Amino acid sequence: MNSAVVHPADIKDVSVAVRVSNQAAALDACLASLFVQTIGTDRLEVIGVDDGSTDESGSVLARAAHQYPSFVRVGQVTQGLSPAAARNWALSQVRGRYVIFLEAVDRLAPDALERMVAAADANEADVVLGKLESSGRHTVPTAMFRKNQPYTDAWSSRVYWSLSADKLFRTSLLHRRGLSFPTDMPIGDEQVFTAGAFIGADNVSVVGDAVCVVKGPAPANRATLSDRVALASRMLALVASQVPEGPRRDRLQARHLEVELGKATATALLSAADPAERDRTLWEAAEVLRTQATPGALALLPRMVAVRFALLAQGRLAEAQTMAAFEADKDRPAVRKTVEGGRVFTTLPFFRDPQVGLPDELFDITADMTVSHQLQKARWDGAMLLLDGYAFFEQLSTKDRATRVLLRERFTGAQESHAVTARRDDTLANAKGKTRAMGRFSARVNLAQTSSGWPLPPGTWDLYLSVSFEGVTQEVRLGTRRAPDLDSTARMPVRIADAPGAQGMELAATPYYAEDGGLTVEVAQRMPLPGRG
Repeated sequence: MNSAVVHPADIKDVSVAVRVSNQAAALDACLASLFVQTIGTDRLEVIGVDDGSTDESGSVLARAAHQYPSFVRVGQVTQGLSPAAARNWALSQVRGRYVIFLEAVDRLAPDALERMVAAADANEADVVLGKLESSGRHTVPTAMFRKNQPYTDAWSSRVYWSLSADKLFRTSLLHRRGLSFPTDMPIGDEQVFTAGAFIGADNVSVVGDAVCVVKGPAPANRATLSDRVALASRMLALVASQVPEGPRRDRLQARHLEVELGKATATALLSAADPAERDRTLWEAAEVLRTQATPGALALLPRMVAVRFALLAQGRLAEAQTMAAFEADKDRPAVRKTVEGGRVFTTLPFFRDPQVGLPDELFDITADMTVSHQLQKARWDGAMLLLDGYAFFEQLSTKDRATRVLLRERFTGAQESHAVTARRDDTLANAKGKTRAMGRFSARVNLAQTSSGWPLPPGTWDLYLSVSFEGVTQEVRLGTRRAPDLDSTARMPVRIADAPGAQGMELAATPYYAEDGGLTVEVAQRMPLPGRG
């Protein structure tokens, strides 16, 4: 970090660090995209760093600095093991409140910095992700950019699946966390830096409604498979050192197991590379799995990857190779499911193979079952709340239905359960077009008489669906997904019964849609309305 005195007049809103390494042909376009930023050059500084180029890259940077001396500064470093040294030099020069790191093959959309700085300021975000777009046939991450996210973090969204440094970082966060790019790694220095920022950020924002960064192709990577395994191990250790044990740590570690270790081991198992390198990579990976992978992180992985990892951890390389080939086979038949005792298992290779002895839990996909549901009608008939809609599992048939409507008091946990009536609808289907004909339901919820024989007592009663087919049950909030034509206008309270033990009082129910979108009924005791006594 730069320890020199910085005067207030020198502070910019944003610093753009551009690293170039023998990419002179692309550099002009990158710089041109910075000079036309709508945020204005008075709020911007560009820090260009030549990472040991032998082409005209240095000259292009020098020309830009001469043409725009007020906001372009350049430097040069000797090419090292990775781009880390160049990025660290740029970081030492930063005078902006925020900084973003680009490669010479990248470009910014004209309003990218204006949008990203505005998001950071409005949301007090320490890191802002601007939507990425590929400049060619290479792919870029997309899952985290499907919508704007003013307030999120590494644990409740997909932002951690993008660990490149092409983000807007609050400079004070980097100082506070002491973050820099490690220079001892042949690959992955951006991951260490960005992961540290995500973990330390008080808030992360996403600009997802417009492209901000147009990514150029990554340079050819000379990393070995062992390098990739070492990167996975380092990232697992970093997360373990900075995130307390529990679901948050598991989520971040699962990303590194799946992406870095998963890809490295699949390549090693399927490639015709040097057998000695392949075996060394696989044994190194097995050691990582045995010593660093937690059960919680492994449980979050796709089941095929989890099975492959279990085989590797046991030293069963031949079986792991079979599993990797099965994963890679695009023409394989659909994998069957086995439903037993309310659990769903995927019958992948080695499921209940007595010669291998993998546990059933490894194949358990019950938690992956997804419910499609919609409330389509909700109306009163006296004290009876009449509900219509549909609910079914995307992955299971609609036989052996046992779905029920639940009313649960928000503060005490008291619960009432009501059966539903199935109605056949041959047009009802899952996302793949497979029929779910018995997934439609109707329910008559009598608030005047509960299972105890008394009316529903005063309280805040949230409605749920306990969706149950083939013995598998999952609970969803009723009403969070509603038909577009469902009347959700606020209603007057509905009288349901005389108030037990309170002479001259009655119970009234008021339906409304809560903050989470679900249907709620507020039951309160009141004096009868005039003309009701």
